[in-house]
Amino acid sequence: MITISPMKDKDIAAVVEIEKLCFKFPKPESIFREDEHKYLVGKDEAGRIAGYIGVEKILDEVHIINMAVHPDFRGQGVGKRLMQHVLNDEEVFFLEVRVSNETAKNIYQKYGFKVINTRKAYYPDGEDAYVMRRIPGE
Repeated sequence: MITISPMKDKDIAAVVEIEKLCFKFPKPESIFREDEHKYLVGKDEAGRIAGYIGVEKILDEVHIINMAVHPDFRGQGVGKRLMQHVLNDEEVFFLEVRVSNETAKNIYQKYGFKVINTRKAYYPDGEDAYVMRRIPGE
């Protein structure tokens, strides 16, 4: 069973480690410290951080900043729990995802996200990103 809670200072080291395991260009620890209030963590019964999600409300929209699941916890519904925890039927949600990240795109599409645009050379390595949006009721 995964429980979701706000990220605390003591969680940051584990979140940074997951970030490094999951992304070619991981965000530095300072970003997580500055934006600590924007992140939620998913923990297993033993208190290990299995994944995290960052969300930021901008006016009447919610931007999913980042989401990752530790490789040891993949395929166990952690990403699903994190998404279900933050999504609601009142707000519009946005996110960016690498064009090449089929796994993430498939997860987001299951939750009603649709590709609406492409950001050229969005990532540090020059890869494009799809902008995806979820509108309540669609």
